[in-house]
Amino acid sequence: MASIESAISEQLAQAFTVFIPLALQSRMDLLPADTRHTLLGELFRLAVQAWHERCLLPRQGPVTLEFLLAGCDVNIELDAPRARLTLVSLVRAPH
Repeated sequence: MASIESAISEQLAQAFTVFIPLALQSRMDLLPADTRHTLLGELFRLAVQAWHERCLLPRQGPVTLEFLLAGCDVNIELDAPRARLTLVSLVRAPH
């Protein structure tokens, strides 16, 4: 039984966390609800995907991703050694 608990604990420790700095949280709060929901869903989807594909990510440093999502320019950092996805920048694209 202890080995099962240890394996579950190890898997949870390896899961990617999503970090949104306080400075960017206020920007997210200003987004329309559907845009904010889409953005958060994508961040967590990427974190799950990164966890599943962690063996493919570089172990020496973070990987930066930039993309357009729901009218926002998004910049994130995937840090495999720290198992963390960080929102680095969020800019609402002009219409």
